Amino acid sequence: MPSPNLLLQVRRKLPPANAKEKLEAAAKGSGVPFHTLLKIITGETANPRIKTVEKLLRWTERQAA
Repeated sequence: MPSPNLLLQVRRKLPPANAKEKLEAAAKGSGVPFHTLLKIITGETANPRIKTVEKLLRWTERQAA
């Protein structure tokens, strides 16, 4: 289970749920399916797999660089 703080940090760096094009780019760039990403952002998936969070974390770090 990912740390709640890590998940919150990743969520803050992801595009908002209503930014479809940005979410599609995030999904493609991170390797996380679009609908999975959307569920994480909206909170429908409150406890995603650690591998999923790691992929999103790496993607957000690349975006910040």
